Amino acid sequence: MEDFFEKNNLVELQGEPFIIDMMYAKPENITMHPIYAEVGFGTRAYIHRDFAARLQTVADTLIALKLKMRICDAYRPPVAHRLILDVLPVKGLFASKAENSLHCYGTAIDCCLTDEQGNNLLYPTEIDAYEKKYAEQIAAGNVDDYYRHFAKAAADFYAPEYGDALRNRDFLRKIMCDAGFEGIRSEWWHFQLPDGKEKYPFVEWNKEK
Repeated sequence: MEDFFEKNNLVELQGEPFIIDMMYAKPENITMHPIYAEVGFGTRAYIHRDFAARLQTVADTLIALKLKMRICDAYRPPVAHRLILDVLPVKGLFASKAENSLHCYGTAIDCCLTDEQGNNLLYPTEIDAYEKKYAEQIAAGNVDDYYRHFAKAAADFYAPEYGDALRNRDFLRKIMCDAGFEGIRSEWWHFQLPDGKEKYPFVEWNKEK
């Protein structure tokens, strides 16, 4: 398997200041399935080497500030993305096909910052806007409450009572954008390489490789 990653210019994210906590490797995510375990991918985080090089600038900043970064998703095998769409066929929650997700190119991560002890800083929502009650509602076909909650995940969401959470969100976005990444409006936790689909190849995977 390591030959596969090397061939596709994917390197493992590990070591300080990163906490690897791949959310789709366990059932505590909006799908309520350990998707990566189900496809045989495991719990390790891989990303394109160009992404990793830029992320080192962020790592140096975080170490100086005595902060850490929790990596909740990175390269996503297309087979895993397709399984997500199968188990959670709700329009708009995930890219409509694997080829539209930069995670499947190894050019995007989902992340947040933590303190030195690994406690997440406060944000307007959890990563993935996950809460068990919403996941259960979505599984039952009820999405309205989740979409109302998901509105707080937007990069421009504002409500004065979320002061500390918004400051943490904006700080994360600043250090990532200063390093050359770009965010997306709908998810405060998602960062990607510019032209992450246009300049980089789609990376197909299966556990036999």
